[in-house]
Amino acid sequence: MASAFWTLEDGRCFARPWSGMAYMLELITDELKAIKGAEEFYKYLETFVYNEEKGDTYNGYGGFFRGDEDIMFNFDLRTFAPQNREFFWVAAQKALTKLKTEGDDSNEGIVLLLTTLLDMHKRIKKGEDPMLLNHLETVEPKPVEKLGPGW
Repeated sequence: MASAFWTLEDGRCFARPWSGMAYMLELITDELKAIKGAEEFYKYLETFVYNEEKGDTYNGYGGFFRGDEDIMFNFDLRTFAPQNREFFWVAAQKALTKLKTEGDDSNEGIVLLLTTLLDMHKRIKKGEDPMLLNHLETVEPKPVEKLGPGW
């Protein structure tokens, strides 16, 4: 059952169990480190990466506790600056490519998640109706907030 939700640029939603989303975000964030110009976005997004070794504990509903802070995996890509969204998609593709070249069968589930996420992005770029591949029964309205660096 989905417990973490990412809203994409056209309002469609990518939703999956928190553990898969946490690992996917970790892989994407790791790839951001190597992208020139993405340093500030990496620092921002890295705060949402679950790290059990630092004492993070699952909160039971799509995020985790870090000390007294309750951090959720849910975010709307439209709240990120346009350049940061591009960095996000480049990093997601790099993460998928790296997993596929490793050829480790234990990563099959995360490869499927990244493939689905990137498929959704391709459909957005083509202008496809967001309801044709949406993990919710609605299209999310456009947010007003602007989060992270680059605005």
